[in-house]
Amino acid sequence: MLIGAAVAAELLCCAGLVVMRDVYDRLHYAMAASAVPPFVIAAAVILEEDWTQPAINALVIAVALFFVGPVVAHATARVARARRR
Repeated sequence: MLIGAAVAAELLCCAGLVVMRDVYDRLHYAMAASAVPPFVIAAAVILEEDWTQPAINALVIAVALFFVGPVVAHATARVARARRR
């Protein structure tokens, strides 16, 4: 069920990317795709594998995406603002 929820969240984020017209609105959906579903997938791996190496790797990847995502969003917004001028 967790994997299904993560896939559904990713699909909703992808649909938002397609529907939105402004680059700043698209950034919200892109960052949601890199923040929420990786933790749901990591939770699914932890439940399936217990606290083994694959589960720890999934959690580390989810945390890395969570912290790197805002940096990428900020850089993308700055480039979009610079190109607008």
